[in-house]
Amino acid sequence: MQKSEMLKELEEALNVVNKGVFNPEDFDDDNTEEIREIHKMVTSRREVTAIEQSAIIEELSKLRK
Repeated sequence: MQKSEMLKELEEALNVVNKGVFNPEDFDDDNTEEIREIHKMVTSRREVTAIEQSAIIEELSKLRK
């Protein structure tokens, strides 16, 4: 799965309001594996709590350029 597809799915799963936060161009290709791990964790769960959402978004923010 492409980095852009994973970020789009994460954006939807985490109900991100600011759609520009997960712009694929803002993430280095070197971080694709970390994004893949986060994507796998989020998509494997039926529900993500608000606290977990915040933590996941914070981790993804750290991966931005």
